[in-house]
Amino acid sequence: MVIRELKDGRSYVSSQEDHAELSAQFAAHWGNNRFSKLRPYKTMVFATTYHDSGYREWEGNPPMNIDKGRPYAHREDIPSFEEIELKAYAKNVDWLTSQDPYAGLLVSMHRTGLWHNRYNIFTEPAGRLRERSQAVQNAKKELEAKQEELKKSFAAKDPGFINELSYNYTVLQIFDLLSLYFCCDGYASETEFKEYAIAPVRISYDSDETVRLTIRPNGAGAVAMDPYPFDISPVRFSARARIVAPPKEKSEAACIDAYHKAARQLLTFEVSA
Repeated sequence: MVIRELKDGRSYVSSQEDHAELSAQFAAHWGNNRFSKLRPYKTMVFATTYHDSGYREWEGNPPMNIDKGRPYAHREDIPSFEEIELKAYAKNVDWLTSQDPYAGLLVSMHRTGLWHNRYNIFTEPAGRLRERSQAVQNAKKELEAKQEELKKSFAAKDPGFINELSYNYTVLQIFDLLSLYFCCDGYASETEFKEYAIAPVRISYDSDETVRLTIRPNGAGAVAMDPYPFDISPVRFSARARIVAPPKEKSEAACIDAYHKAARQLLTFEVSA
């Protein structure tokens, strides 16, 4: 779960698909007279929409962090989670590939990239490398072998494919980071955002020029981006979340009850040039 804790003990809780759906909104609006519009557009929006899927059964009844009165957050140590994670991503990549092999390749690269600090493509934000289990290392090798097969197949038909894929992998990571910023990482207070940057960001499929994409607070629930990457300004984006209050009783059953009964809300943000 993607979670932002509030000072009063409540939490905004979004599923992985809520987070990914926000990412897809960024993909849909990406591109203007300076930044390339995505290509292939439908594949990129499709891949971004489902880049973190595979957890429906798990998120329907997630294990609870009883001390905090809510589900575990995605960066917390979740008991017995690794096997679930590996199965979820393998299943999701297989499904995406059956629908759109290009989308499946991108999402597979997203997964293996997260196990390798997003392949070190950014200097900002600072990532972190951590030791992975043998099971994760084996899964990474298997997924990357399949990725190489698909890359060769696409590149045989299109000499520019590897360049295009590199750009598309990078912007998928940007959409993921932006969604995490708006869902949980980007807050200086309950209503105000904090300054943030992503770099280097390539602006075009046809150029190696890069920029430092900066995000600055612009009033309650709003930010300004420079340089501006979207097609209209201002633009409003929304993410679905549950407002979960920790129950008085510290038990798995009480936490599950609070989670399922929590009010749903759309969190809306305004982004401008």
